[in-house]
Amino acid sequence: MVTPLEPDSYCVDTTAVPLLVDFLIGKGAKGLFVGGTTGEGIMLAARERKKLHEATMPAVYGRVPVILHVGAQRSDTAVDLARHAAGLGVDAIAAVTPYFYGLPDDGLAAYYQAIVDAVPDTPLFGYDIPQMAVNGISPDLAFRLCDLMPSIAGLKTSNPSIQAVRRILDAVPEDRIVLVGNESAALGALSLGADGLISGLSSAVPEPFVALTQAFSSGEGDEALRQQRLINQLLAMIPAGARLAAIKSILSARGVPVGTPVPTLPRTEAEVWPAMRVILEQ
Repeated sequence: MVTPLEPDSYCVDTTAVPLLVDFLIGKGAKGLFVGGTTGEGIMLAARERKKLHEATMPAVYGRVPVILHVGAQRSDTAVDLARHAAGLGVDAIAAVTPYFYGLPDDGLAAYYQAIVDAVPDTPLFGYDIPQMAVNGISPDLAFRLCDLMPSIAGLKTSNPSIQAVRRILDAVPEDRIVLVGNESAALGALSLGADGLISGLSSAVPEPFVALTQAFSSGEGDEALRQQRLINQLLAMIPAGARLAAIKSILSARGVPVGTPVPTLPRTEAEVWPAMRVILEQ
């Protein structure tokens, strides 16, 4: 889920959050992942992330599960956000690995242990996105977290390599959940055993992602493949270097005003939605 922001600011527009929540649930989304990469979570101050969480939970009103992202560069910030999320009664939390500085598995395990110790009754997803965070969650670390920490619900991996995703799926015990963010290989990941998708583009164009997962779960392989090809066609229409701006622009064109990205991220003047709409209607 993108984060609605006030114009040219790092401040959450809480009035737009319910509109976005209703839009996504109305289009068939089965859950919300809040404040992740597409949600610009790590770009916002902790107080703004808490405002986002506080606005989202009552807007959802228990209609679908919610995962609040609490990951941060510092473990004490992640712990503070985790405690706040647990106090809101969230279904689960997720935490990206600390970023910028390379860390060994022992350091990453200590980070996740600190969060687990702070909120032992709240399910926690590790968040693996090594192409952005420098630190990824290796298959060995994924197994270690699941083995040693009972409240680890599983993993969200946005690794662009389908082979890396396969190794994660092989490592994570069957009683845990793996959600994937590689949109262009979503069907392949589901076929390998992933439990579901968390997609940034689906924050603005959820229809083909909903249709893909429904077709796959119903055993309609040809339709699932058709939806994957449609998704890849839509992905190719996103302007290079301005993915988040394009996603927010699409939402605004669809009647959900979510503003622009934070001031340091690129903008785009491209009108993406009209062409996408034609493809979807066809």
